[in-house]
Amino acid sequence: MFKELKNPWLLSLFLTISSGQALGIDVALEGVDDGALETNITAHLSTLSAPADCSLSIDEKITIENKVTEASQAFGYYNVSIDSIGFDSPEKCSSLELTITSGPQVKITQLDVIVTGEGKDDEGFKSIINSLPLKKGEPLIHNKYKSAKSKFNSAALNRGFFDSKFTTSEIKVDVESSTAEIRLEYQTGPRYQFGKLKIPQDQRASELIMQVLPFKVGEPYLASKLGEFNQSLGQTDYFRQVVARPLLEEAEQNQVPIEVVAVSRPRDIFDVGLGGATDTGPRVTLGWERPWVNSRGHSMSADIYVSEPKQTASVRYKIPIEDPLNNYVTAQFGLKSIYDNDTNSDTISLALQRHWTGEDNEWNKIAFVRLEQSRFQQAETPEQTTTLLIPGFTLSRHRSRGGLDVNWGDMQQLTIETASDEVVSDINLARVTFQTKWLRSIGDHRFLARAEVGALSTSDFAQVPSDLRYFTGGDQSVRGFAYQSLAPRQIDEDGEEGELLGARYLNVASLEYSYPVADDWRASIFTDVGGASNEPLQELAYSVGIGASWMSPVGPIRVYLASGHGDYGNSVRLHLAMGPAL
Repeated sequence: MFKELKNPWLLSLFLTISSGQALGIDVALEGVDDGALETNITAHLSTLSAPADCSLSIDEKITIENKVTEASQAFGYYNVSIDSIGFDSPEKCSSLELTITSGPQVKITQLDVIVTGEGKDDEGFKSIINSLPLKKGEPLIHNKYKSAKSKFNSAALNRGFFDSKFTTSEIKVDVESSTAEIRLEYQTGPRYQFGKLKIPQDQRASELIMQVLPFKVGEPYLASKLGEFNQSLGQTDYFRQVVARPLLEEAEQNQVPIEVVAVSRPRDIFDVGLGGATDTGPRVTLGWERPWVNSRGHSMSADIYVSEPKQTASVRYKIPIEDPLNNYVTAQFGLKSIYDNDTNSDTISLALQRHWTGEDNEWNKIAFVRLEQSRFQQAETPEQTTTLLIPGFTLSRHRSRGGLDVNWGDMQQLTIETASDEVVSDINLARVTFQTKWLRSIGDHRFLARAEVGALSTSDFAQVPSDLRYFTGGDQSVRGFAYQSLAPRQIDEDGEEGELLGARYLNVASLEYSYPVADDWRASIFTDVGGASNEPLQELAYSVGIGASWMSPVGPIRVYLASGHGDYGNSVRLHLAMGPAL
């Protein structure tokens, strides 16, 4: 005889007990071979409290029988019976002991799943049917039935079938033969489309909002497209708060209006930052930004960076082209001074940059032209003033997971720069630099590999500004040596090495392994190799060392002890750095 279940989801259960439910008694089961069934029965009975006199009344026995039945039917056991029931001790009643005959598990012998309406050929619903957790010949697990129904409803909401519903959803169980027939019929109704965009009339960002809009009016509704829109709006930095939401109650002719609610950021934003590292010592950064210059989304910003060896100041003006996230132009004026490691350099620059990304939104591209004049003295060479007009191109990608404590990610950046003495520049120059980092985790084991290579070709190396020459050594390159202390040096009349001159080639590689040793602490070992030279792969140094990182409330703080060796001599240095490793 068939037993029809109109609401079988009532049989699905939580298999864990919340912290608010004290365990009244322990449960000991005999005769149950199915581990999932045993866990579910135990979970149901463990919420009961032991009677004061350690005896079970008729009502209490009925309650126990009902709970066993409910827990068993959730896993397809419809012929379960309790052979014996009682407490282990008539005085303590610390454990409720039951002997149970579970009987056969109900198997699915008939499964009919039908989708009707406009969505019958929709790929989303086809995918659900193909991956349905319910299968003919498998046991009847009511949570799987509930999960299958939930998948249909989720797909309908995500794909714009807002009038969808189950016209039939039933399970018929034949208790005598331990078989079940399931029938699901889902009527999708029409698929809704994106309707008009509703933006407050006083919203000055209307043009920019339209620029990052990933869908058009009349396009089939997709929740993922709306999510993409919200993410892009949040990344524009024009808003303090912003959300785009569908107005289902205002839908007309199956088109859903999308409302954008936004609160603009303040007119001016100021930032102050403090930091430090063994390479640069203490540093201070000051920032100013005006997110809105006009209704077309133009913005301005300025930054000042001050450390002992390096000081910079810049002003930037940004103009969106197609959208403010991935397609824009910037004009920048900058000043830079470097007084460190035998380098005395002052540079003034004016740059125009065109930013855009590919269709995958992963690779960032920058085409630029930079006019700069550098007045510098490297080592004891005569002071030089060099003017360069440098067109160039940068291709980069940065991916990461884990927030401040990055546990997966990689970075690649390629920059090509050129200059010609026939067009404004004092010298011919070509410069290519490539750097990459890869961070991967296997369980608690974390590996960081990085490499950096560069090459410089010029008609007059003596006139190449110091900040375009190659130096290496320090926290982010070859540890065990001072910051940018690895490069060719002047040779005096006695053949002794003097001050640093900089190099034409750069070669650096590193491998680091770390493992957690305590809460918020990781220990690491590493090796670095590299150098800057006038011939490729010459004058290499290497280092080995140990380190530790602490995940502080403001981000990782890393300390390394490195022993350096090679063509540049031997040294031991302590390095300190802050911020993510990638």
